[in-house]
Amino acid sequence: MALVLLALAAGLVAGLARGGRLRRLGERPPVRSRLILTALGAYAVGVAGSWVWEPLLPAMTALCWFTLGFYAWLNRSYYGATLVALGLAANGLVILLNGGMPVSASAQHRAGVETTVAERPDEGVVTLAGDDTRLRWLGKTIPVAFPPSPEAVSPGDLAVAAGVAAALATALTGRRTVPVARERERPRVPRQRPAQRPAQRPAQRPRPDEVPPPPPEPVAGHATMDDDASTPQSPRVTA
Repeated sequence: MALVLLALAAGLVAGLARGGRLRRLGERPPVRSRLILTALGAYAVGVAGSWVWEPLLPAMTALCWFTLGFYAWLNRSYYGATLVALGLAANGLVILLNGGMPVSASAQHRAGVETTVAERPDEGVVTLAGDDTRLRWLGKTIPVAFPPSPEAVSPGDLAVAAGVAAALATALTGRRTVPVARERERPRVPRQRPAQRPAQRPAQRPRPDEVPPPPPEPVAGHATMDDDASTPQSPRVTA
């Protein structure tokens, strides 16, 4: 919890330092926010049902993390949301496989935790990491000596914290990626091909029967009508 609060503070300071405004947080709210209530309801069912069946609590806790991870994945248009989704999914997976979040007692001791999980284990919530722990490296094995509340965190917690800081800082400045749904809905404009000129057909030769007959040639010694019309005739002289 302390790591997430530190990430929120870092994202807020980074966003405001880059000229961000708090009013920009409400310009485009996340989608499917009801999934948060679904995740909280699953965790509440696990807490209430653990009085009857103890393994129900870790199972519903894993379902809560998976639901929140799915919610973050749906909002992956925000910078850092993908990291949040992967971190929550990793935490849910290791809880589901081990019946609780495996915590390293040595990591807590190095972080400065006063009461480690080995001294006071929380049944149904966390388990002590050992040699038989599945995917032990995904458990709380990283010491964080944060002064108000030192603790051991998991790689998933680090991914969630980094994603939350990035999402908050970029949301304050208005820098967001294009939503995937809108990107798919964009109509594709077909490319216009250049207009092709119609092919010119070769000139066809006239058929022999269509060729007009040549004009008649003038006969020697006989004047044609054109010659008679153009040449003036001399008057005849009578005796």
